Amino acid sequence: MNKNDNLPQADGQNDAKHLSDETNAIENAFIAEQKKAEESEKEHIEVEPVTDTPTVEGTNKASQKAEDDSTTHEDTMVEESEAVQNATDPIIDENEEADKDENQDNTVEIPEKEYETMNQKELIDELRQLMQEYPINSFRDQAEKIKKNFEKRDAEIHEEEKAKFEKENPPSDDPLAPQFEYNNELTKVFNDLHRTYRKEKGEFQRKRRAQQEANLVKRREIIEGIKTLITEEENIGTTFKKFHDLQENWRSTGPIPHDAYNITWEDYRLATQNFYDYIDLSKELRDKDFERNLELRHKIIARAEELGQEDNIHKALRELQELHRMWKEDVGPVAQEHRDPTWESFKAATKVIHDKRQEFYKEREKQQEHNKMVKENIIAEVQKITETGAKSHKEWQDRLKEIDVLKELFKNTGAAPKDVNNDLWDQYRSVTREFNRAKNNFYKELKDEQNENLKKKMDLIAIAEEHQNSEDFAGSLQVMKRIQADWKKIGHVPRKDSDKIWKRFQKACNAFFDKKNAQKEAATVEEKENYEAKLKIYDALKEMLPQDDKEAMQSDIQSFMDQWSAIGRVPYSKRFIQDKFEKLVKAKFKAAGLSEVDAEMLKYQNKLSSLENGNERDFKNERFYLRKRQDEIKKEILQLQNNLQFFNSKDDKNPLILAQKKNIADLQKELDVVKEKQKQVNILERQLAQQEEVTTEVTSEE
Repeated sequence: MNKNDNLPQADGQNDAKHLSDETNAIENAFIAEQKKAEESEKEHIEVEPVTDTPTVEGTNKASQKAEDDSTTHEDTMVEESEAVQNATDPIIDENEEADKDENQDNTVEIPEKEYETMNQKELIDELRQLMQEYPINSFRDQAEKIKKNFEKRDAEIHEEEKAKFEKENPPSDDPLAPQFEYNNELTKVFNDLHRTYRKEKGEFQRKRRAQQEANLVKRREIIEGIKTLITEEENIGTTFKKFHDLQENWRSTGPIPHDAYNITWEDYRLATQNFYDYIDLSKELRDKDFERNLELRHKIIARAEELGQEDNIHKALRELQELHRMWKEDVGPVAQEHRDPTWESFKAATKVIHDKRQEFYKEREKQQEHNKMVKENIIAEVQKITETGAKSHKEWQDRLKEIDVLKELFKNTGAAPKDVNNDLWDQYRSVTREFNRAKNNFYKELKDEQNENLKKKMDLIAIAEEHQNSEDFAGSLQVMKRIQADWKKIGHVPRKDSDKIWKRFQKACNAFFDKKNAQKEAATVEEKENYEAKLKIYDALKEMLPQDDKEAMQSDIQSFMDQWSAIGRVPYSKRFIQDKFEKLVKAKFKAAGLSEVDAEMLKYQNKLSSLENGNERDFKNERFYLRKRQDEIKKEILQLQNNLQFFNSKDDKNPLILAQKKNIADLQKELDVVKEKQKQVNILERQLAQQEEVTTEVTSEE
């Protein structure tokens, strides 16, 4: 008997012993191979060895794992590895695989996604898409990961909102003080969707359990049918055909409840063994059965060899599992000379796929190490950007663009090794939170600054609106120019207010300048007329001839001056007429016998008249001017006197010395005039003050 076959030779001799030897040999060979594969992969995952006759203890462990839906699952990559390792077992327990699938159908390939990088809405969309596109029992692990990450996001949002609330609402003993309430609409949406998922999955599992119970009844009936064949008295051909029909029915019957699998399979095996022990097959029938089984084995081997060329290693491993199941359950024994060769061929084809799996995981490990390095570099870069910071809105916007690029790169980088993948994600979230905190602090300070700028600009608007209707164009013009310059110096205001306050400020300024320009345009015609009038006065004074009666001449000159003062301003381009007139008046006063000081004081009477009709500000301005001019003259005289000290020659005929002395004399005359003007201003101011006191007393008496 060949030790590598999985059913006894159908000759009725030593069948039980051979079957046991075969089973043990196969089990021991492939458990050793599996352990070797596990060590080379360095995947620390416990895999129950699957044998031709599974132990009750191993079955119960698998059942407990499948039925405990609340068990925390490893991440997707580890489970794929576990599934592949299970697939390496050369003899696959059909019902054990079915039991594993009670909560997860591993035959459906679902693309891997990094749920850790998704926000709550994206996680909801992912779960909804899985429910719409895949069987309800095929994405248990994905659903658990989605739920875990959604709850993690929810806790983070809860803490952020609570911290914000506590910052804005300090602790208070007031019972009416606002209390923190957390309301997240997305949480309600997710909970409703997840309840629907659990409900649909539960309904699916109930239906499948019912189907498994029905399959168990059918398989028990098949076992009883095989037992009955031993007691029937029919020709060997009819009996053997019935036996084959019962075997076919057994193969086509679906999985049964896992807790009944071991005893049912053992009963089926014993019934089949007893049938072979009982019946005395003819060599012809036995050879036909062997030939049919050999053909099936060759087909299985051929398909296994084709799978060795399959690029999708997961697909190849899943189908290899099915081939091992068929080898075990669907194919009977073959002639002894074919048992070792067919088994070795099948095992060799299986090894090719196992070797590809080993290479796949080695490459994946390299890629994951590379992904780890990429993610660590991204984390370091985000941290560097945060530490560098920014000093302006534009710089922060540039930093945000850099962070967005790094975020996409992080999301699109594949998984890192399992032992660091979650840690890397937590580190990434931590450094991005630090960046966002720094950015938010900047914009909070910027907002405070903009609000302060808004207050300053509102103050300028108030000033502009106060002066927009002013009739004092000279005074208000200076104010308007100043606040316009101040406006430019003030920084940005909140965007929502910027356009509104600018239009308001611009409106007030335009109103003032429009009014001023309108007045200026109206005054232009009058100024031209004033120039023509002053030109006539100038010409008339110029034609005045010297008179013998000096006092009469002085009176005439004063009359011309009064007429001149009564006329308003002239165009800016014609202001030279004022200097010409003053020089002419000075010459005429000299011709009328007045000294320069007397002539100057006579002219100053017009200024005193205007001060008498003016206000306190006019007096203040005049006093300031006279005091300033007096100081300037004194400094000039002192400077000229110092300059004379540098001349070696004291000859009064020296033209330079004469020029210096003349300048000093002229300045001294001007100083005397200024002092006299100050005296006259003070006298006039005292007179006006006395008149004001008298007026006040009279008003009080009345």
